Amino acid sequence: MLPEMMRPMMLSRSRNLDRNLTRTLTFEREAINEEERTVELSFSSETPYERWFGVEILSHDSGAVDLSRLQEVGVLLFSHGRDVKYGRMPIGSIVHVWIDEDQRKGKAIVKFDDDEDSDQVFRKVVKGIIKGVSVGYAVSAWEEVKAGKTSSNGRHTGPAYVAVKWQPFEISIEPTPADPSVGVGRSADISFGKGEEEAMNETRLKTMAQAPDSGAPAAERASVPAPGNPVDPEELKRQAAEAERQRVAEITDLCRNFGMEDKLPEFIRSGATVQQVKDAILEKQLQSRKPAAQQVRVLSDEADKFREAASDALLIRAGRHIQKSADGALELRGMRLRDLAIECLQRIGESGVHRLSDDELLKRALMPDSQFAGIISNAVNKTLSQVYEETPTTFQFWTSRGSNPDFKVAEHYRMSEAGDLELVPQNGQIPYDEGLKDEKVTKAVLTYAKRWGFTRQAFINDDLGMLNRVPAAYVSAAKRGINKLVYQMLGSNPTIYDGAPLFSADRNNLGTPGRISTSTMSEARRKMRTQKNQRGLATLNIAPKFLIVPAAQETDALQYMRSEADPAAAHSGVANVYRNAYTVIVDAELDTYSETAWYLAADPNVADTIEVTYLRGQEVPTLETDIPFDRLGMEFRIYFDYGVTVLDSRGLFKNPGASGGAGE
Repeated sequence: MLPEMMRPMMLSRSRNLDRNLTRTLTFEREAINEEERTVELSFSSETPYERWFGVEILSHDSGAVDLSRLQEVGVLLFSHGRDVKYGRMPIGSIVHVWIDEDQRKGKAIVKFDDDEDSDQVFRKVVKGIIKGVSVGYAVSAWEEVKAGKTSSNGRHTGPAYVAVKWQPFEISIEPTPADPSVGVGRSADISFGKGEEEAMNETRLKTMAQAPDSGAPAAERASVPAPGNPVDPEELKRQAAEAERQRVAEITDLCRNFGMEDKLPEFIRSGATVQQVKDAILEKQLQSRKPAAQQVRVLSDEADKFREAASDALLIRAGRHIQKSADGALELRGMRLRDLAIECLQRIGESGVHRLSDDELLKRALMPDSQFAGIISNAVNKTLSQVYEETPTTFQFWTSRGSNPDFKVAEHYRMSEAGDLELVPQNGQIPYDEGLKDEKVTKAVLTYAKRWGFTRQAFINDDLGMLNRVPAAYVSAAKRGINKLVYQMLGSNPTIYDGAPLFSADRNNLGTPGRISTSTMSEARRKMRTQKNQRGLATLNIAPKFLIVPAAQETDALQYMRSEADPAAAHSGVANVYRNAYTVIVDAELDTYSETAWYLAADPNVADTIEVTYLRGQEVPTLETDIPFDRLGMEFRIYFDYGVTVLDSRGLFKNPGASGGAGE
């Protein structure tokens, strides 16, 4: 149970920032970017602070800090807006804010404005004249940790009050922190000053005196000491207790008068204000008078039905298979493009359109948001989706998929293994492990695009190839582009993230040249299983899953994988231990680099190999249409955002191969 004298501060969430708590913190000098006018700073930590009600600790556990206010409307102020010159006018913005879970700190990147006043503060920060950073915040939920006890998260020892739900409102540059040991370039992380607390109390008192009905609870108004007078804890206790009794009495009367006695214990226990209880009563009254919701059925519009049917009719007439065509598509499949344009214009009330010339008809049918343009676009989109699935590529069977949120270079890390646990004698000291290593791979997404047009000539000639064959060719090219890049990574043996070739003897993933056989397969499997992690301590025991070969090796690979007897054995009684052991992947892209080389790859869920990275997980190309002003017809553009990256070499193996068949 929290002390009564603490409840006013704990329960109040006034909108006036001057009635919130503050802390003064530090930011490092090397985190200042003068060119961009940005500063990276820490605005909160879990360092304990002695307040009048006891030791305060701000929890940085997951879900404890509500950053929404800083993210949505947070600003950078000067001295919490108390300075006569600057007032509450922001001197900068908050670019990014986050919680560092490792250091258990709130961090932000702030950007100073370029006006004269803001620039003056920024220059003094750069020079090291101003060294303080302060944050204003409010606490909505506490955990009381009694003396000798431990907090629920196991990190804090009482006596203390842990703020388990709190919200920062603004970040300020503070010119006069109470403790000179903190600030830019100093080692301390947090300080608090009596002078600052007294100034806040004075501002609170002035604000409440000017607006006694501003919404702050009576308990909070009673707890604010007069400026310049010493704080009397006993008087604060008495005032807080009186305010609490008044709150309980008012809430009790409200609940009894409006039939909410069942909510009374919850209101009292949670510390709800009288105004909050009134709001709850009003909400209940509104809900009780709300009309019953009626079931609403959303039916497909007639225009949408016609568009779907006409699109499928065009594709059927163009020779594309539609597994389940829209209702009415078969009846419309005899219509030429001109007939379809006339039908679309007549449906919107135009008359005499059948007498228009082809040019005029096309111009009017392709007006913005026209149904005819929607039918053409819908037909091309359906072609795109269908052809992408049909395009014969193989990369998707054995590579992994990734997603980048934007076009910036992203980093992929592989953490090394930990050292083995060591036997420790009785009363012996537990040894430290060596530092873990990591491998960083950068990956980026690029844009590949083309465009083509549905022309006036195609309309007049009723050429449906523009809706079928042309988009099919482009979407196939888009998917083949990924396939080509993936196998270029295998066949060209490129230099990867660590500056060395993908396949080499040093990496232990390059075999003795030879045809696919029991001996060469055994060597490959052994090398993959004995691969080591970054520190060379852990044996990864990677098992191959895919046998990847060029088209020239397809027969040999399939024959070896399906043969019951070892093709290289002297008699048929020797079993082929590799029969159906691996999935055979055949791709002619590899023939460009070598007709004899063959490869093994691990399951991408077990070991990193090659990743195809898409922008925001979009794994198919995007098609967009436009009706240009300067020519008759429509334009289509297709673009695809992806990248191909080797993440690790340990899950891949190459044998340069030798001419001939499967046997040695």
